Amino acid sequence: MAFVDLNDAVIAQVRQAADIVEFVSQVTPLKIAGKSHKGLCPFHREKTPSFTVDRAKGFFHCFGCGVGGDVFRFLQLSERFTFPEAVEHVAARVGIELPRKRKGQRENEKDDLLEVLDEASEAFHQALKWTPNPADDYLRKRRVPAEVITKYGFGYAPDSWDYVLTRLTRKHGEKKLEAAGLIQPRKTGSGFYDRFRNRLMIPIHSETGALVGFGGRSLDASEPKYLNSPDSEVFNKSRLLYNLHRSRDAMRRIDRAILVEGYFDAIAIDHAGVAGVVASMGTSLTTGQASLLRRFARKVVIAYDGDDAGRNATLRAAPILLSAGIDVQALDLMGEKDPDSLVQKFGVDRFLELLGNATDIFQFALKQWAADLSQLSGREKSERVETFVPLLSAVADPVVRNDAAQRIADAFRLEFDTVWSRVRGKAQSAATDRRPSAPGSTAEKMILTAAVQGRLPREVAGRLREEYFGDASCRTLFSIIKTAIVTGEPIDFAAVATHLRGEAELTLLSELTLSEDVDDATLQRIDENLRPLERHFLEQRMLEIQRETVEAEKRGDTQRVDELWSEKRELSRMSSTLK
Repeated sequence: MAFVDLNDAVIAQVRQAADIVEFVSQVTPLKIAGKSHKGLCPFHREKTPSFTVDRAKGFFHCFGCGVGGDVFRFLQLSERFTFPEAVEHVAARVGIELPRKRKGQRENEKDDLLEVLDEASEAFHQALKWTPNPADDYLRKRRVPAEVITKYGFGYAPDSWDYVLTRLTRKHGEKKLEAAGLIQPRKTGSGFYDRFRNRLMIPIHSETGALVGFGGRSLDASEPKYLNSPDSEVFNKSRLLYNLHRSRDAMRRIDRAILVEGYFDAIAIDHAGVAGVVASMGTSLTTGQASLLRRFARKVVIAYDGDDAGRNATLRAAPILLSAGIDVQALDLMGEKDPDSLVQKFGVDRFLELLGNATDIFQFALKQWAADLSQLSGREKSERVETFVPLLSAVADPVVRNDAAQRIADAFRLEFDTVWSRVRGKAQSAATDRRPSAPGSTAEKMILTAAVQGRLPREVAGRLREEYFGDASCRTLFSIIKTAIVTGEPIDFAAVATHLRGEAELTLLSELTLSEDVDDATLQRIDENLRPLERHFLEQRMLEIQRETVEAEKRGDTQRVDELWSEKRELSRMSSTLK
């Protein structure tokens, strides 16, 4: 078997063949504005167009919210594609057949495991047709229709120690069955036995639709109630969401996901026709699952169980989602046990009504933690306010965070600073950790803008060094284009984009290339911007030389000492010319 080989040459070919204006126009209308196209940014609300697209250079950039990049980045933002998905999508649209390469041993082993799991699923499904059996009785009691059983691939693991072992060992061997999580070694003696016994089997798929494991529901009150496949080469519970392969397209389209706890909650809502529902498979939400959700939707409505345990689970999951940059709302089931029973009793329209009334997570938390304020002592109030700190600390947007803190202060009849003092350090620290690399200084960006626009004087270009750029994105971009800058050759923007791997670097390139042309007055002052960069570099390097000289003298490395003194003299000469 083979898979797509996305090497740099292929990526560059696809990028050059794509008309970025055509792709962007399908999301937001564009009008010609000089050499470029302009329109309203699809990634933030604005009344005056600040979104620029350049067909020739292949970039887009919004000078309002700061997002930018190439056609692949646009699809990643607008369609929630991964980078490989974006390349494949563009290639299909422009008629380029992507090359394939042979899979390595690890990929082949994964394919073998997937084949084993597919055959196990078929075996479980066949066993479910043996009537009577406990799984069939359980599904009848829950009034699960036959079409749901077929659609979601339910099966039955018989109350036997070797059903799967006997069915699949001859073809695949015990080693593969164990690797797939279907059998496990006996605790005493030799041999294996089935992992799943007397359980309703629910297949679990990856986001691409590959069957990667199972969730087994106990039918005889044995613990655990739900038993999942163990972690393997293809199954990682912390990075999987049940029903994502059916919901991902809808989540991208409506930019919203509904997050439930259990398989049957997801099935009830999904089968009723409500788009974009996934389940965390009855386990605590993980950062991996939150990151996965963020790839497909910017808003998540948590619809966990309606009891105290479900509400508490909602408030534990919320900070994880907020930290992933997700807008979080919560659904109040109004006393009903869970979404499945709600749909069963009152129909999907009732669920949609509650979904429409979902509140933001801070309002939900206030209802949970501040409903009995009149009965609380001062110390108890203080403890309740402290419970909000994880939620507030997880919010990156300072406006949203301050607004939530004000609402909490108002609810507890406290001064804003009283609440904010609890979260200031943690919130600012968390926001700093999540903040992308700061853009280059005004001087660095101005110089690079002139460079990419071909307006940088030759003598100035000859003075530039990578070390002058303190910002990592500016430094990386300069290192790629410096040859063209020094020689005066035209910059191949498609080639430059191929070499840029970081989001910040690609955004910087789109900003610089689509900025207004540097005027003559700015060029005349370019030396004023370059000299501080040169001086800073020289000062820092002089200090480094001083430290390195001391260390070399301690080692008795006279040759290195001489080299450092020679470099110091040259830097001193350069420094004197800047005065």
